[in-house]
Amino acid sequence: MRLSNQPIFIVGCERSGTTILRLMLNEHSRIALPPQTKFSRKLYKRRLLFGNLLKKENRKKIIQWMLERKSNTKLMDLQLDDGVLEKMWEKRATLGDITAAVFQQYSLERNKSRWGDKRPYYIRYIAQLVRLYPDARIIHVIRDGRDCVASLKRMPWWKKSAIYSILNWRHAIRMGSDAINIYKDQFMEIRYEDLINEPELHLREICKFLGETYEPAMVNFHLNAEQNIPGYKQPWHYKTSKPLSAKFIGQWQEELSKNEVHSLEWCAGKELTKWNYPTEKIHFVHPMILVRYWTQWVRFYGLVGLERIMDRLIDLFYYHPLSYKQTD
Repeated sequence: MRLSNQPIFIVGCERSGTTILRLMLNEHSRIALPPQTKFSRKLYKRRLLFGNLLKKENRKKIIQWMLERKSNTKLMDLQLDDGVLEKMWEKRATLGDITAAVFQQYSLERNKSRWGDKRPYYIRYIAQLVRLYPDARIIHVIRDGRDCVASLKRMPWWKKSAIYSILNWRHAIRMGSDAINIYKDQFMEIRYEDLINEPELHLREICKFLGETYEPAMVNFHLNAEQNIPGYKQPWHYKTSKPLSAKFIGQWQEELSKNEVHSLEWCAGKELTKWNYPTEKIHFVHPMILVRYWTQWVRFYGLVGLERIMDRLIDLFYYHPLSYKQTD
């Protein structure tokens, strides 16, 4: 089977509906998108450790690293054969090749030609994603930031404050605005609420963007959701095993306090309004909200800034090819 040169990536703020879209696309007869993993970004951050992958000894290092960290990187969730992966990796000569091999093998085992990945965190690294996969098609899922924050508060793996969470959402929106201006033909944005309320209409738009034919089975993704989500993740993805419902839209009105809503709308009112999420006009901001905001702002953008600085410093020393080898 000849694999496509246009891998698909789904990005966005955490709890924006990226998993639902992954499951929808995964039901397409030509598309296979695996459960979320962490190895791609981890490898990219450590690219200096592995050096030039044209050298066999460096490929051995990266193969050993991948196999020893299957649990930490969630590679084990894909249930791929280590031996098969190792043989593929031995023939790959760039970081893009190494990471693409995993997603490609996942697709091959399902007899599908389109491959890719879903990870919300990629919204911060669109430029790097395109460096690895030059012809990638990227879909940014946007959900009401207040619903994202309300949902994140229930997640056992999210330990951040409400203001930090809305800064995270706001940053994703801004990164999406930048990306769609730069990568016009490769980047698409869609509202979660629109996808839920009119799934066929918007899945048709997504398929057109991907160059694929719409298939009705995509709307019935819930029938196979349990087998496509690792068991330990199902408690926070329980909605995916049920038919689409709009009853979860706007849950923030019941789950967030008035002070939280006031803080979030003041912090990200411009972005909420841009995406047609109604907000109240803020006339007064309590000094304590300002203190919390600037404290979390320093924390959030300190981490974002540090990541960017480290990434650019590594680029100064890593001059080896990154892009995966295209076959078509």
